[in-house]
Amino acid sequence: MHQSSTLVILLGFVGLLHGVPVLTDPLYTTQENFDLSKFMGKWHDIAVASTCPWMQRHKGDAAIGTLELQTGSTEGKISMTRKMKKRLGTCKQISGEYQITDTPGRFTYHVAKWGADVDAYVVHTNYDEYAIVLMSKQKTGGEKTKSAKLYSRTMEVRDTILDDFKRLVKEQGMADDTVVVKQNKGECIPGVETVQTEPQPDITVTLFPSCKASPDVGPCFGMVQRYFYNSTSMSCQLFSYGGCSGNQNNFVTERDCLQSCRTEAACRLPMDAQPCTGQPQIWAFDSNSGLCLAYKKGYCQNNSNKFYSKRECDEYCGVTKDGEGEFFKAN
Repeated sequence: MHQSSTLVILLGFVGLLHGVPVLTDPLYTTQENFDLSKFMGKWHDIAVASTCPWMQRHKGDAAIGTLELQTGSTEGKISMTRKMKKRLGTCKQISGEYQITDTPGRFTYHVAKWGADVDAYVVHTNYDEYAIVLMSKQKTGGEKTKSAKLYSRTMEVRDTILDDFKRLVKEQGMADDTVVVKQNKGECIPGVETVQTEPQPDITVTLFPSCKASPDVGPCFGMVQRYFYNSTSMSCQLFSYGGCSGNQNNFVTERDCLQSCRTEAACRLPMDAQPCTGQPQIWAFDSNSGLCLAYKKGYCQNNSNKFYSKRECDEYCGVTKDGEGEFFKAN
């Protein structure tokens, strides 16, 4: 089940939800004789699959979160409280309201800040054990993604139900490797940080082979300044390129180098501000606060914990954007 409960479409503080998206004809068939009253209450998001590029990059070892659904403050709305553990063990809670539609089991919300409409369908549920939700998200610019979420009333689900979920994912045209089964890391208590005892993954396994190669000047005799990715220091460094041949660990700009080669381990690197000139403003992820912070103009970051916009940093390091995301957001 998606990251917070099955029916409400995740994200979004109440203040961010402005208006209701214009409804199209239903995309999916919802649970027969759907009973909203039975669907309310607490759910755990057990597994997710999505075509969203951000989710594909941040599969990781996501923790099971919770979503609690209650009657909304106004007619035709559902109130949700979602709790999820972030990568560094801290727990976060967000709240929002979701629009009930004329189709039982279908819910929508619009996130004005991010220009995204989310359309969610409870396609299978027995109410007291599990629920499967299919979602379609479309941004104003036309970008469209779909997701499937598996929810459970407990932190576990029967193997047969998980198999049914995976089969549904495949029927929706999503590959087997898009399915992420979340881990039971205990209940999420807002404001409490848990100790992560699992070993960190070997970051080199996610690098493209070219990013692990040593810089190659090539056979020519030019003196062209290029960047290569140093997988040991996890930073992009200058070298003199001869101008021909060489290998693919060769980038015109530091930005191209970082965006091509850094791994999620960059988010665990320290903030290391150094004076510099002629460089654009950058952001770095502060692992203590779990936030992306902007450096003052005239300062740079010397490792790959370096991003060229807050949005890039947020998306890469898994910062939860209240109001952006999908029905029961996954990470």
